[in-house]
Amino acid sequence: MKLFFYIPILAFLFMNCKSQVILAQSPNVLPYSINKPQGMLEMPVDLKEISGLTLSPSGEHICAINDEQGVIYFINKSTGEIDHKVKFHGQGDYEGIETVGDKIYVIKSTGTFYEISDLEKEEATHKKSKYILKKPNDSEGLAFDEKNNRLLVACKSESCFHESCLVHTCKTKRAIYALNLETNKIDSEPAFEIELEELQTYLKNNKSPDELELFKKFITLENDYIPFHPSALAIHPQSGDLFILSSKGKTMMILSPAGRIIALEKLDKKIHTQPEGIVFDKDGTLYISNEGKKGGNGTISIFRKM
Repeated sequence: MKLFFYIPILAFLFMNCKSQVILAQSPNVLPYSINKPQGMLEMPVDLKEISGLTLSPSGEHICAINDEQGVIYFINKSTGEIDHKVKFHGQGDYEGIETVGDKIYVIKSTGTFYEISDLEKEEATHKKSKYILKKPNDSEGLAFDEKNNRLLVACKSESCFHESCLVHTCKTKRAIYALNLETNKIDSEPAFEIELEELQTYLKNNKSPDELELFKKFITLENDYIPFHPSALAIHPQSGDLFILSSKGKTMMILSPAGRIIALEKLDKKIHTQPEGIVFDKDGTLYISNEGKKGGNGTISIFRKM
């Protein structure tokens, strides 16, 4: 008699626990309050226009570049002050930076890579390399995929090389290419592709009518071009998910390691004035840099997992 009494209760508890697990694993739940930073570091005048972030090889500093000088800035995580600088080259349009082991890689918008060593010196040595990415691709983001021993490069503009595609169709995509660090080659096929149709399907299936209003430009296009322009990317140290910023349109996208869209969020332009740098600390703390506006200084916002 008692057994029959407890079976429905146990079944209810099991179903309730199961639903909580599903909710906790829901890909629509962003693990950060992305428009409510827990802290903010104000940058000195040299870093009014931060174009990329990474951690230092020791993990003790945030390293940043601006888009004009071949200098790496080592920033104190607590105070935002520049503890020291390393010059590696002259002026240029530097857009992405990433640490691999005891070296730092920097990429120009033209697709030129700089592999920088001797980081303890004021003027470091570097190896300059040019691969298949070109100026029309507009390389902006750089992230180290440790699991696959490769650097991921996000292209802000053209997604391919127009050798075997219809240019119009190409404009409906954004691409992320991979530099294999073992072979020192970039595959001509993207490691990830973001397609306009997939973006629109995700929004329609996962956003409320009010939320869709925020993404109106993604649904009601003035032309057929994809309204997403990657400006920075980073891989989450625990989940392996790929976080991608689009400064234009103030948007953050999260891709699973398999390349599936699992989140798309609008960034508050009051907080994220021009987001062009992103990096994770080892514990999952997220840092996003923004360019200073109207004479203001650049900033790095700090987000901790909820």
